[in-house]
Amino acid sequence: MIDFYRMHSSSPNMRKVAIMLAETGLSYTSKYVEKQEGGQCPEAYQTISPNCTAPAIVDDETGAVVFETGAILCYLAEKTGKLLPTSLRERADVLKWLMLEVANIGPVMVELHHHMMMDDGEGDGSRQQRQRDRITRCCMILERQLAGREYLCGEYSIADIALYPWTAILEDMAEISLKDYPNLNRWASTISSRPAVLLSTK
Repeated sequence: MIDFYRMHSSSPNMRKVAIMLAETGLSYTSKYVEKQEGGQCPEAYQTISPNCTAPAIVDDETGAVVFETGAILCYLAEKTGKLLPTSLRERADVLKWLMLEVANIGPVMVELHHHMMMDDGEGDGSRQQRQRDRITRCCMILERQLAGREYLCGEYSIADIALYPWTAILEDMAEISLKDYPNLNRWASTISSRPAVLLSTK
């Protein structure tokens, strides 16, 4: 049994792990972590996620404790033998697109959201625009990669799972329309109809 620790159930980071658990068919229980006054998380949870971030998982079967979504997706793929190729070349292909999300799209989208929420209307908006420009560049990269491919690496993988939840909120959070990226839009539509993805929204 997997203990799935989560905070905001609808956030992209939570959805990534929820989708992965549904795709792999693993049994799990959801455990919600409530931050305390001052933004501190419970001391017991810090032993699971030292940075006090969610999601995180604890695998009762193996004793593994895993935080950071990229690591969680890789762990669950290794555990089940699903959604991550075994050949070195194909595996590297999936991991590099996973890292694009981990190192670029995810952090930039989070920062953009933070600055939009903190904007008092008096700033020049240059920081937000730089972040939107970075997201736009990533969308262009994904658009090229998806030309002639159903999924990022041909077969559906943890790279698709990691990147999809951000595209679902792209217009609301970054004011970028998927309609401007036909391949990316088609890819997002395909993934959105998968039963595991639909399940992750509940």
